[in-house]
Amino acid sequence: MVLCSPLNFAYKPFKLTRPMKSRHYLLLVLTLLFSAIIYYAFSDYSEKIYQGTGLDSIGHFIGFFMLTWLLNGLLKVPLFNTTICLTFYAALSEIGQYYLGFRNGEFRDVVADVVGILLFIFFKWCYLVIGNKSYR
Repeated sequence: MVLCSPLNFAYKPFKLTRPMKSRHYLLLVLTLLFSAIIYYAFSDYSEKIYQGTGLDSIGHFIGFFMLTWLLNGLLKVPLFNTTICLTFYAALSEIGQYYLGFRNGEFRDVVADVVGILLFIFFKWCYLVIGNKSYR
């Protein structure tokens, strides 16, 4: 008799000490280089950008990009599930902030969250297409 319980599974310890491949280094360098070029090339427009979006939205964008990377890249949650859950989380957190007296929920923060999630998906797609030759 085999019992099916949630405790009956094979345990595999999670390792954070995987060596980075050269493609990972290349992706990191290209991302930093692209960010620096954008920052220095459009530095005169930075004041207009900060006035229109607000630093809060930029924080939301970066935070949800990193959260998507953490869930999909390190914890190996499927990308579709991660996208759906984080999109609902972004919307529900802003709705909750709308009803709090000391916070204000803003639609542009939800948009910044979703754009951060979608940018991670785009980078992952580029990595699969460009970095993995067997994908084609």
